[in-house]
Amino acid sequence: MEFNITAEEEALVHDIAARLRAGDSPTDDDLAEELGDEVRPQLSSLVAKGWLVVDAQRSLTFSRIARAAVSTGRDVGDTET
Repeated sequence: MEFNITAEEEALVHDIAARLRAGDSPTDDDLAEELGDEVRPQLSSLVAKGWLVVDAQRSLTFSRIARAAVSTGRDVGDTET
């Protein structure tokens, strides 16, 4: 699993984290509708890297490791496994 992420992916992680804290459960379609279709490759990359998990309703959430990285408040782009 590759856990290092790009600056663009990190910005998306922070956006998703804010949505989850607010009680939102965004799907890839929700984010693409709001942020544009160019977000889809970043979402796919974050899933492949182990940052995001897609549940049965297609809602995005963080993996256990990603939740820990986000909760530390440090620069998540420098996180390594």
